[in-house]
Amino acid sequence: MIKRSGLSFLLVVLFVACVSCGGGGSSTPITVVVTAPSATATVGTALQFTATVTGTTDTAVTWQVNGQPGGTAATGTISSSGSYLATTLPSPATVTITAVSQADATKSGSLAITIQNGASNITVSVSPAGNTNNPVSVPTFATQTFTATVTGTTNTAVTWSISCSVGGTACGAIGSSGNYVAPNSVPTLVNTDGSVTNDIVTVTATSQASGSASGSSAVYVLPLNQNALTPPVQLGSSGSNVAATCIQGNEGFCFGGTLGSLLTRGGTPQTQTLYIMSNNHVLGLADAGVAGQAVTQPGEIETNCNLAGTTTVANLTSFVSLQPPPTVPVDVAIAQIINGEVDSTGKILELGSVSGGVPQPGQVVAGPGTAATPGESVAKSGRTTGLTCASVEAINTSAQVAYEKGCATTTSFTVTYSNQVTVGQTSNGNGFIAEGDSGSLMVDETTATPVALLFAGGDTTAIANPIGAVITALKDSSGNLPTFVGTATPHSIAGCSLPPPSADGVIAKGSSKTQAIAALTASVLQNAAITQDRNASALMSVSGVSAVGTGASLDSPTEAAMLVFLPRGASHDGVPAEVDGVRTRIVETDASSVHGALTQEQATQLTALSEQPQSITLTADQVTSATAVKEKHVASLMADKSVLGVGVALSLDSPGDPAIMIYVQKGQSHSAIPVTIDGVRTRIKETTPFIAGVARPRKTPAGCPVNGAPAKAPATSPKSSAAKLIRASLAAAIV
Repeated sequence: MIKRSGLSFLLVVLFVACVSCGGGGSSTPITVVVTAPSATATVGTALQFTATVTGTTDTAVTWQVNGQPGGTAATGTISSSGSYLATTLPSPATVTITAVSQADATKSGSLAITIQNGASNITVSVSPAGNTNNPVSVPTFATQTFTATVTGTTNTAVTWSISCSVGGTACGAIGSSGNYVAPNSVPTLVNTDGSVTNDIVTVTATSQASGSASGSSAVYVLPLNQNALTPPVQLGSSGSNVAATCIQGNEGFCFGGTLGSLLTRGGTPQTQTLYIMSNNHVLGLADAGVAGQAVTQPGEIETNCNLAGTTTVANLTSFVSLQPPPTVPVDVAIAQIINGEVDSTGKILELGSVSGGVPQPGQVVAGPGTAATPGESVAKSGRTTGLTCASVEAINTSAQVAYEKGCATTTSFTVTYSNQVTVGQTSNGNGFIAEGDSGSLMVDETTATPVALLFAGGDTTAIANPIGAVITALKDSSGNLPTFVGTATPHSIAGCSLPPPSADGVIAKGSSKTQAIAALTASVLQNAAITQDRNASALMSVSGVSAVGTGASLDSPTEAAMLVFLPRGASHDGVPAEVDGVRTRIVETDASSVHGALTQEQATQLTALSEQPQSITLTADQVTSATAVKEKHVASLMADKSVLGVGVALSLDSPGDPAIMIYVQKGQSHSAIPVTIDGVRTRIKETTPFIAGVARPRKTPAGCPVNGAPAKAPATSPKSSAAKLIRASLAAAIV
């Protein structure tokens, strides 16, 4: 009864409403409104106009162009259906389209439009102009204004954009007026051979009159470290051994790296001897160097592969042999400075305070340095990528590193290291180092204390010698250990806190970082969902667990994980590392009101809401215990040729717990890796092989790179394309 009564009432209301809407005797004025999908028409392309007539049942109209029914050849013609077509560019290039009511010729509507030439006639050029052979150099942290010239249309407005391989703020930013802001560090490119080099940023102006008409300019982001400095030079700058030029006639190459830091060894403050520290494969030419050889700033890679434009700042003193390696291998060389040529206070480029938006040179903490820890925030200033900031990925890492010896590119060898520090990519997806950054000193970001000496890497991971091993290896014949020249006062690396580049709203195009969940196959997700259904109740019975779901593992990005939601700070002890062969991932959350088994969508949303930056470290006991497990199993793990390294890291699936970090070769299959080894979680990361000597800029008849500008690619380039050769040439020879 109630439902029927309600329905009857509704019908009555509708009936009354319809009656009230019935026709009356009043008349409505006739109006005509003209619309079109664009205020711009292109020569040779029809533009459809629409006339909306109200106040009469006769909605027919007569179309006019500049008051002429149907238009003319000079202004363009319009059909009876409102289709306008210009076959030539009228002068002036603005016309008015009018629709006249056929019911009342005194009633009409109009719309003014701009006519432009077809896209084939519109050209856009960008100034200053640059291409991959000769890009425009813009220093890091600096700005460069680009202008666009548009021809073939009266609409000269453009839309600016930038792009590079990484994308986002790693490429910089550009404003609507063409003001380009360089990034804080150099964007990097992973080549097909796995090497990491400087990338080219493309600045593009696209015509607003035609989206298919555009012009562009290539930009090389120039780190401050590559410049020729006025003595006394700061460290962190480009440098090389004078014998790093390997030329026969017009063909060959040159190479170099980074003059990393300043050491003192023996004597009193008044009589102490100062040394530049870098890598053996930079200053010692991978065991091919000879004591007494000159060390230049900048390296010859910046000066046409010759000494013109360089300054001799030190002389090679000694290096730790790579063949045969000592019991604890390190890749290090020192060169005694020439008085007055090197900053005797040990300042390193970009490690000091910020002035005018640019990090200034700064000192590191004097003394022997300290050991790195997993998750520690670190920074470096190097020849190729300038200032970069990231975090320690793993310590106590065993890995093999490939080398080439001096000019003898056919003489290659490998060195096995057992206690290395590894660093992942920066927060914007760039590499922490690229070719030419070898020899850079890695310091703690919060204190500027030295922690490691960078010397090699793959496409996603950098490798460094722990500073304790480096210092020990450099003791002199009297047993004196060197120490870093610097300040007694710890300080943060201010440049790491600078915001990313910004303009007036336009950030770079480019590849975006795909969420790990996107990499999971349907079968993997389905298997995880089945595991969740089967085990949700058991996991919910664990103390503190509020909800469970399915997502991606962070310790092994190609695997799914059971997401286990716990209150922040709650113990993880009752949560197993795996359930039915599926990894578990602990998500600490404040959403205590969410309970039970979640759908994948719910789990994804709750995970996104719960994620917060965390400062997590391992205790000394955790490191010791995990290292013991790593040492017990490293030989069997690395017996698999696809395993490149094994170390100790933080677990990402179980924050606060250690993990055995296993580096596997990208693109190759490997043996199954268990979720845990002796009770310690495993963490898997793909990378390319670790190398300390890679592609080097080649000298051609056109010359080597000068001040970061590449030489023209030779016709017999060994690379698959000129662009790849140019990008490789922009980088130094040595990692």
